Amino acid sequence: MTGQETKANYPGDTRQLKIAGEFEAMLSRQQVFLNRKKNNPTLNVTLPNYLWVSRQGGGISTYVNLLTDHLYETKGIEFCGRVKYIEFTLEYQTGKVPFSILINKFDSTITGSAGYNRYFKGVVCIDINEWVDDLEEDHFLRFVNYVSGNKRILVIFCIHTDERNVIEAVESVLSAQMRIETIILEFPDSKELVDLIESRYLQAKGFSATEGAKILLQKSIDELRKARNFNGFKSISQLGDDILYSIVSDNSSDNKLITADMLSGFSTDSFYVKRARAQIGARKPIGFVDRGM
Repeated sequence: MTGQETKANYPGDTRQLKIAGEFEAMLSRQQVFLNRKKNNPTLNVTLPNYLWVSRQGGGISTYVNLLTDHLYETKGIEFCGRVKYIEFTLEYQTGKVPFSILINKFDSTITGSAGYNRYFKGVVCIDINEWVDDLEEDHFLRFVNYVSGNKRILVIFCIHTDERNVIEAVESVLSAQMRIETIILEFPDSKELVDLIESRYLQAKGFSATEGAKILLQKSIDELRKARNFNGFKSISQLGDDILYSIVSDNSSDNKLITADMLSGFSTDSFYVKRARAQIGARKPIGFVDRGM
């Protein structure tokens, strides 16, 4: 099991992205619930834990950050520790490994991220992708039971799949031991990602883009997203950096207005896009079937 400490700020300008679909609906339900609970102190009900489903590179960290910020601002849960949320992957362990080792790793990850007082309250996001084919194994069932008993944390289990039978199997196992609400996370559309690149990588550095340049980028991102190795916000961040480097390193022009011609190296016919598309089928995240998201 590996722990990953969170950053205090949002990755890039992702707060500017449109939050839609089930995630937006979840935040709305939380807000209604918290408002009514505030007006009725005797309402002894807490928020549920969650199962989040996304594609590989679907922005889990971004959404965890957004949810944590929302819960902190609305006082939806209590927070204590050096960080407000923790992300880690629950690595598969055979039954030959003592269960106590699994739990000790979990506890040490939590307390290690909590800070000097080793006491943590907040959000814990657990990647359980390595267990989706072994949900009935004793170690996994005991782990879910152990986590369900920790009332200081709000738990988010996350999986990368688009297969309904996999989602239902995970739901069945988790809901037997704790309250679970399933949320299907939607990755921003290509136009929103162009807006993100424009605001974070171009406008922030004094550049602006013509409508033709933005149309070119949108078509290119549409193509990049079809590749199996597309890695969500990380791929978009790399694209933004590459565009900025290409513009700044071009000694033939210091034009601050970026045209489609200046971005020809990132068009759908460019080597940049073709090398990503050439790897289609080379790496397929377990359980994910592309729906052209």
